[in-house]
Amino acid sequence: MEKGQQRGTAGSTTPAAKLGRAHRILIGVVVTGALVIAGIGFAGSYAAVRELALKKGFGNFAYVFPIGIDAGICVLLALGLLLTWIRIPFPLLRQTAWLLTVATIAFNGAA
Repeated sequence: MEKGQQRGTAGSTTPAAKLGRAHRILIGVVVTGALVIAGIGFAGSYAAVRELALKKGFGNFAYVFPIGIDAGICVLLALGLLLTWIRIPFPLLRQTAWLLTVATIAFNGAA
């Protein structure tokens, strides 16, 4: 195999993508923007779901409840990707993450 090429599926070779300086800067901007947007969304969602949980009588658990839901979404999606990557797909993980996402949206709407 020649330098700068990688194996594709079925043993074929495809040219490896070369990232220039502009590509790396653009990737950095996208990642930074995504983290900022995710942080703002998490902060707003956390406050709303926490307040709802306090109103519903969750007590001190109300402070970690929103984090548990969001962490569950991230872990289930990451585990689903990992298992798919090692060729052991388990679609129920992805569907459960979607269910938690719908629950978060419902909690935010109810707040």
